[in-house]
Formats: sequence, structure tokens, C-alpha cells
Amino acid sequence: MCIILDANMLSKFKKRADEDTKPVWNWLHNRNGRIAYATTEKFEEEWTRGGGDVILKELQRIKKLKAVSAQDVLEKQNELKGQIRSDDPHIIALAIAANVKVLASQDRALIGDFTNRDLVERGRVYQRAEHAHLLHGVRCP
Repeated sequence: MCIILDANMLSKFKKRADEDTKPVWNWLHNRNGRIAYATTEKFEEEWTRGGGDVILKELQRIKKLKAVSAQDVLEKQNELKGQIRSDDPHIIALAIAANVKVLASQDRALIGDFTNRDLVERGRVYQRAEHAHLLHGVRCP
């Protein structure tokens, strides 16, 4: 299992010393953690707009990025039409396609979708350092 990093967390994640994202960086380096990502147009657009290109390259370089089939994500996204309240069906689709249970995000609508048991089974959301316990036991092949 991996985690998904929402684009709205990129500004904090870029600052490795940020107290809220430091546990995620530690998990990435010390627990074989990875960030799940798909090369769909929506992911690439959001990450580029959020300044995540540098992070994306860094995660690829240190082998901490889990690439998930864009085709699988797009198929799941199409299946979810009409069920998602947020404007992030690509993230819910990625979670389902890659069996991801933890999302790092501060987007209220997306959090509602991610924790909806009808969409993501046992979905949990990391928002700040106090949520570091959500990373325990999270593995990513």
C-alpha cells in the first residue's frame, strides 16, 4: 500500500522541514513508503500547477514514486461518474485502482469522498503531524 499526496499539500511537502509533512518524509525514507501517482492529464496538470514537478522528479529519482496505470485510473474514474462530490474523481479512482487507504490532503470535499466507505474502503486522511500514526503499517510494494 502507498499513500496519495493531493496537490493541495504540495506547498507544505516541498518544505521538508515542515512539521506537518516531516512524518511523511520520514516514512518515505525509513519505511519503504511511496507516493502513488498516475500519469493522467488531471494529475499532471494539478502537480505542475502546484509546483510539484520538482517533487515528482525527486520522488522518481529516489524510487519513492509508485506509478499506477493511467488506463486503470481512467477506467475507474469513468465508473465513478455521478458518485463523487469533490472535483477530484482522479484521486478516488487512483485509490481504488491501487488499493490505497491513506490520502494526504486538506481538501474538505475530497476528504468526504475519500472517507466514504461506498467509495474507498477504510480510507483515512493524513493532514498534520498528529496523524503520523496513519502511516504505521502502510506498505507499498
